[in-house]
Amino acid sequence: MLLGIVVLGLLVPEVKRAQSLLLTEWSRLRYLAYLLETEAPSRKAPLSAEVFKEKLVSQGFKPETIRGVYLGVEVEMELSWKDLARLLSWLNAQGLRIKAFHAEDPSGEGNFRIRMIVG
Repeated sequence: MLLGIVVLGLLVPEVKRAQSLLLTEWSRLRYLAYLLETEAPSRKAPLSAEVFKEKLVSQGFKPETIRGVYLGVEVEMELSWKDLARLLSWLNAQGLRIKAFHAEDPSGEGNFRIRMIVG
């Protein structure tokens, strides 16, 4: 009987260590299964200058310069203050983000020369 108690006393730490290893490995595999089940959100395709120009023209805007840059698409044009407000509202409705914006009114009459980068 005494020998049985001694053997059990020696086996308990080994059983605890094996249990810890199994639980660690099980949690790692469970996390991997979770990652495989969930999907990463799809990335939007980058905005091209040609497509953006077509959209602007279809909305009645007359862009002077459109070119692709690192952050998105750079646009230069002249707009009245009403058209500027309409442009900003339209960009928001399209889900487009303005990353840089500069507008000046050299005439003082509400006709703005704008330069912006949309992404």
